Amino acid sequence: MTYRKFTIGLLLAPAIAASSLVYAADVHLDDAYGDAFLNYQPYVVPEKKIEARPSVTKAAPKPVTTSSAPAKEQKVDVEFLRKNYELLEEKAVNDPTTDNVKAYLYVKRITMDKAQRFSEKVTEVTNEDPLLNENNRVPYASTGAQAIRNANKLAEGEAVRELSKVGGLVVFVDGECRFCAMQMPVVQMLYREYGMEALIVSLDGARPKGYVGPISKDNGLFHKLSLKLTPSIVYVHQPKGYTNGADPNEYKIVSQGFYALTELAKMIAFAGHKTKLLSRQTMKDLDVWDRGVASTEDLNKLRLDPNDPEAIRKTVEPMLLKQY
Repeated sequence: MTYRKFTIGLLLAPAIAASSLVYAADVHLDDAYGDAFLNYQPYVVPEKKIEARPSVTKAAPKPVTTSSAPAKEQKVDVEFLRKNYELLEEKAVNDPTTDNVKAYLYVKRITMDKAQRFSEKVTEVTNEDPLLNENNRVPYASTGAQAIRNANKLAEGEAVRELSKVGGLVVFVDGECRFCAMQMPVVQMLYREYGMEALIVSLDGARPKGYVGPISKDNGLFHKLSLKLTPSIVYVHQPKGYTNGADPNEYKIVSQGFYALTELAKMIAFAGHKTKLLSRQTMKDLDVWDRGVASTEDLNKLRLDPNDPEAIRKTVEPMLLKQY
């Protein structure tokens, strides 16, 4: 009998021990059961909360929009050149056929022509506004003459001589202007070398230091022409007297600020060039570096297809030829 009890005890011991381990483990893990245990309440295994996973909904596919095909020919503006210049260059380098290389070079040529036309307009605006002209900040550092450095010395001199026959200069000065005193000998040299006459007009009625020639008092013309600095020089084509108080004269601002003789001659020639007052031959000589440059009107109307190199050549070539 004792053997059977011992045998049963051996058989039951592992089960009891396992049950005790499970119970102890469960109690240990649930600290909240302490009060219930002291009041002889049964232990209830808490249910594990199952977190609801957010439902994943597939996004509806975006509708495919079909853009209309771009026009083949496009306006040749800065955006066009910025977008297509490098593409045409790469195409010419990667596949240097005659057509690809010519297309690249023609577009490169158009880029330079547009840059020159822009540069000429910048110079014109700079010459007319002394606040934009670096020459007025540091005399002799003239940027106004850059646009006409393409003209040779003989053509410039001839232009000044032609203008002196049909007009003259009005030179605005005042008695306190340091550079007016320096400008007066230059104006006198213009007369001796080219025959260009000048009327000296003083804003305050005083002569510049060292000048002893005739002088006139300003009648409001300086303000009328929106001039800002002295000395200022204006070219007048075929000067006429006032009619019933009205001023019939044509004025072309030559310079504001001091200029040496060579630079001032260029500025006067440039004034004649822009107003087309010169003879055809002189205009042609002054335009020596403009020869072959596409006109602003043609550049504005130009349309090219960057994907058709042969069409680029056929469009640009005649536009350039008519300028030669």
